[in-house]
Amino acid sequence: MTSPRSNTVDADRWSAYEWVVWQIEVLDPEQRISEPYFEEGLPFLLAKDSREVMVDFAERWGCIYEGCRDDGTFGSDDDPCYTWWFRVPQALHAQRTPRGWPLVMEECQLHLDRTFADHYHWEVAVDVRRTRALNDGKPLPPLP
Repeated sequence: MTSPRSNTVDADRWSAYEWVVWQIEVLDPEQRISEPYFEEGLPFLLAKDSREVMVDFAERWGCIYEGCRDDGTFGSDDDPCYTWWFRVPQALHAQRTPRGWPLVMEECQLHLDRTFADHYHWEVAVDVRRTRALNDGKPLPPLP
């Protein structure tokens, strides 16, 4: 299940926010990410296994790693998808690539590509609910 999000983000829309929560989702219809786990008879623990690496990545960039969901699905066949969330400070949020993503999210996508040694279909977007809750001082909704 995918959370409400904004695919095309106008930098001005979020310019008053100190932090913006971005999510990066990889679609894995061929199950190439989970296959090595299953081949070795291991439980699929992508969220747990990627945590340390992604916390490190976020800290190096001045961001905050919020978490990962490794049990999402998409499409009519319920193909697997995996999502990571990052809190990005406004200064980094404003540094955009030609795709409209913050540079840090582009680097995150490249980092995840290197980690999985493959190229996947990525969706990168602002998590509107979490960003607004953070800005309004409300409890953050759970990761979808």
